[in-house]
Amino acid sequence: MAIMTLEAMAKFRALYRQSIGSNYNGWLHMFSVLLVGLGVIFYSLSRLESVSLYEYAVFPLTLFVVNFAEYYAHRWLGHRKTKYGKLFYSRHTGDHHSFFLEHSMDYQSVRDWRVVLFPVYLIFAFLIGLILPGGYVLAEFVSGNSAYLYAAGGISGYLFYEIMHFSYHIPRGHWAEKIFLYIPGWKALRHLHVLHHKREKMGEANFNITLPIFDLLLGTLYWQSPTTFSAELKTKAE
Repeated sequence: MAIMTLEAMAKFRALYRQSIGSNYNGWLHMFSVLLVGLGVIFYSLSRLESVSLYEYAVFPLTLFVVNFAEYYAHRWLGHRKTKYGKLFYSRHTGDHHSFFLEHSMDYQSVRDWRVVLFPVYLIFAFLIGLILPGGYVLAEFVSGNSAYLYAAGGISGYLFYEIMHFSYHIPRGHWAEKIFLYIPGWKALRHLHVLHHKREKMGEANFNITLPIFDLLLGTLYWQSPTTFSAELKTKAE
């Protein structure tokens, strides 16, 4: 993978920002996703009745499956050219990884959220393509409770991804970053994502965005201490 210079990144950012429609609103983008996601979660949980222990197990199992889906989509679609994943590859490797490099991970304005968050339509595609069919099968062959817990778990995993990924690109020193710093392990997770944005590593390591479960299981976890990383950045800048 060719090294991308700061000048090239700055040029790409300028061109990308020019391509964003004048009617784009980052806050509307974010709250649309949250409104749909939280609406599905609260509705699903409100429909539960006399849930058994095995039915409750559907929720964490679904989160585990979503973690693998996150890994799979990121590794084999986001960083590999495939027939059916061209748009995702272009948006992820082409746009996101050209906009953010390991030495420049912070968004600079609300309009930059367009290159951080998934498009709003994707949560509807997730609902229609995965949640509704899976929920229907569970409702027919297992129970209504399991279907609703599957829906709540699936959308929770989706929102977890969006929130965690967004948090890694919050400007250093921002009041929102200070809130995330109180979360145990968040700083290390952010650093894993920073390392993923190294051009030579983005197609090889740290594909989990939330919890690095499958990076650990499949041997793609890459760690470099913040001290060593900072020294490396300093050397490259000289």
